[in-house]
Amino acid sequence: MSRSVLATTSARRTAALLTTATATLGLLTVASPAHADSVVQIAGPAGPLPTNTAYTVTVNVPNNNPNFRLNSSDIEFALTGAAATVTSARTSQSGWTCNFAAGSSGTCWHLAGFTTPVSITLTVMPTAGGTVTTDVKAMDFSGAKQVGGDTLNTRIASPAPAVTGLAPDHGPLAGGTKVTLTGTNLTGTTAVAFGTTPATEFTVDSDTQITATAPAGSAAGPVDVTVTTPGGTGAAGKYTYDTPAPAVTGLAPDHGPLAGGTKVTLTGTHLNGATAVNFGTTPATAFTVDSDTQITATTPAGSAAGPVDVTVTTPGGTGAAGKYTYEEGSYVFSQTSDPTSGSTVKTGDKVTYTVTVAQRGTGEVRGATVTGDLSKVLDDAAYNGDVKATSGTAEVKDGKLTWTGDLPQGGTATITYSVTVNGNGDKQLHSAVTTTDGKRGTCAAEKDCGTDHTATAASTPTPTPTPTPTDAQTPDPAPSTTTPGTPESSSAPTTPRTSSDTQTPPAARASGGLLASTGSTTLTTATISGALLILGGLTVALSRRRRRHG
Repeated sequence: MSRSVLATTSARRTAALLTTATATLGLLTVASPAHADSVVQIAGPAGPLPTNTAYTVTVNVPNNNPNFRLNSSDIEFALTGAAATVTSARTSQSGWTCNFAAGSSGTCWHLAGFTTPVSITLTVMPTAGGTVTTDVKAMDFSGAKQVGGDTLNTRIASPAPAVTGLAPDHGPLAGGTKVTLTGTNLTGTTAVAFGTTPATEFTVDSDTQITATAPAGSAAGPVDVTVTTPGGTGAAGKYTYDTPAPAVTGLAPDHGPLAGGTKVTLTGTHLNGATAVNFGTTPATAFTVDSDTQITATTPAGSAAGPVDVTVTTPGGTGAAGKYTYEEGSYVFSQTSDPTSGSTVKTGDKVTYTVTVAQRGTGEVRGATVTGDLSKVLDDAAYNGDVKATSGTAEVKDGKLTWTGDLPQGGTATITYSVTVNGNGDKQLHSAVTTTDGKRGTCAAEKDCGTDHTATAASTPTPTPTPTPTDAQTPDPAPSTTTPGTPESSSAPTTPRTSSDTQTPPAARASGGLLASTGSTTLTTATISGALLILGGLTVALSRRRRRHG
């Protein structure tokens, strides 16, 4: 080692001892004004500068103080504030070297400890927005005492955030979905917005990720998501508020006939845009979206009685609307006959039966059934093959009546058939109708479902009897009369007896020789003839007396 180096080293040690003595004993005070331009000066841009763009800082150390103890051979650098690093350092004089391994801090010094003038150029790379403060300290040749310093503030414009991922990118209109935003330059985020509405909350997880909670939306559909940082506002993509699923809270009426056709009002929320209303698996016959809170639908025909689920489908999904109950009506039946039940009929008479089936209740009846056993009729009568029904299907086969058919609400079916009495059996005709569908069909309470008749043989005509003469029919002999020139003792000619077969009128013969009563006295021919003979005799007698007394 040369003498000059040893002398310098000794001098530095002496200075260090003096500094220590000054600090500890207060025996010596040396002026060391900070930021003395004559010791060190720093120059560089004030900004604003973009991030991730290097800029240059120049530090000039003139070391021109006559008192060498106030010059520096050791320069310390520190970068604080916004993130930045020193990527390179160059010195203008040989013998000086720098070390910035820490990135944001470092030191440049003279290898031999000489306080020679030097200019140091630093290249600084800012990586975040804000202010980068470059602080320089000039230390004396001993390295223990600051003899000067300077500071440079460089404002770095924060970079606009860049969001490249948004997951999930949709959610319910009510909000509350946790959304992860990924990208760059997210540090320092001050706001996250969904459309014009701020996120309910958000957390900056790192410079590349934010977790935000979606607020409630004002309407279904997409909105722009934005992220705001000191560097500006960046688009984060679109978030879609899903159309909410329909919510039906009312169904009236909630029951109706199996035939369908009932107007049902569904009330709830989010009903706009409904594309389907189903009763079970069957679409409504028709429906109208009256508003976002009401739909009017017409029920389709049901496949069976009982409850079915009602659903409403919109672009937001399918919502349950409750249960609708299909009701199936009942029916009653009765039977009458002509002649009426209880009558007596004879061979050759015709008996006509009438069966009536009527719907009851609120729903139609499908597949109503009525049957009748005719075995106790057909042993005394023959079926005339004339069964007919106003609706449905009726037949008489193998001694049995069968009718099946549908009955709309308020509907009635009438079945008729007839038999002709032959009197070959037990002389009793008994017919009754019933049903195998006891759950729905019953005999009418106010009418009988059975009829009975008694059969007799046909009446035989009574033969006409042959008339026999009687005293009442034979006239008395006519009295004797005297004719002029004839002795009084002479008898008048006797009127010949007439046979009843020739004297009796046909009508009298047909009725056994007697005239039918007409409400007045009727005389026979013989009686009339006798009366005429008597009158004639009286007339002759009177004539003779007149002659005598004349």
